[in-house]
Amino acid sequence: MIFREATPEERRRYYREEWSLDDVPEFILETLQQREFGFDHRGEGPSDRYNRISTPAQLEGMLIRIAPYAAYSSVSFYSRPERREGWQGAELVFDVDAKDLPLRSCSCAPGEVCGTCLAEAKEYILGVAEVLREDFALEQLHFVYSGRGYHLRVLDEKVLGMQSQERASLLDYVAGGVIPPRELLELRGGYPRVFRLRLLRLLSLLSPGVFRGSGIPRRRVGSLLEPRTLRRVANELEEGSFTLLKETLGSRGFGRFLELIRRLNAEMLDAKVTVDVKRILRLPGSLHSKVSMKCVYIKDVERFDPFRHAVPKFVEERS
Repeated sequence: MIFREATPEERRRYYREEWSLDDVPEFILETLQQREFGFDHRGEGPSDRYNRISTPAQLEGMLIRIAPYAAYSSVSFYSRPERREGWQGAELVFDVDAKDLPLRSCSCAPGEVCGTCLAEAKEYILGVAEVLREDFALEQLHFVYSGRGYHLRVLDEKVLGMQSQERASLLDYVAGGVIPPRELLELRGGYPRVFRLRLLRLLSLLSPGVFRGSGIPRRRVGSLLEPRTLRRVANELEEGSFTLLKETLGSRGFGRFLELIRRLNAEMLDAKVTVDVKRILRLPGSLHSKVSMKCVYIKDVERFDPFRHAVPKFVEERS
């Protein structure tokens, strides 16, 4: 599929003929009056903000009437959303965009996406959800396809009141954005396990170019990237051991490698989305006009396929 910008007429057709209130999840419909809504009318960003919508019927009528380039709702709840005043809490959100993944196995040009990197983005967000469930006992996890990636929206009561710094710390944990102390690296549980999981995911995507500027000698990099060595390193990491990795890279190279992995891990998720408690996100059910894809609330994330479940009818009818 070739991603192409939707025309104004295609946008009007989508909201008039295909869009439905049924596509908006209950967790948004139930809190409409507490959320700020924003709209992008010309593809220049959501300049039309501070909108309060009182009923689902009002939302329906507005979207059909204006057929926006993009529609957004806040992750925060307010007593006065039209002024963004009276903050009552905010969803905890993790955002992975396929076009921004620091390492991809596809050959997409910068800013582009394909089925391969979209699948990798989905695999990654599922890994984030697994950590949130297992390590933090969070249960209210909602997946949304954003048009070029995935949002994971967490609505457990215990996270809604978290401030930006707390959200940043949790982000570091699930992303593997901090190097564990050397003496704890091989611990079976907790954060060292998460860091190893993130390292394992990146291991197969490493290439000589990734190491440019890392300070690790080229011959050490070449030794690590030999297929047989990579397989053995991966097997050891699954058992919690860094022995071969240390021997291959040397003491100094090993430290620099951990820093490289930390940086790549931190780039996997959009930190601004997680820490910003006044963020607005694409409204599930709305159209991502830049790529002519639907923003979809996902009920069965394992089976979800964006090329089956997020393609508007007008795209299928294009000549």
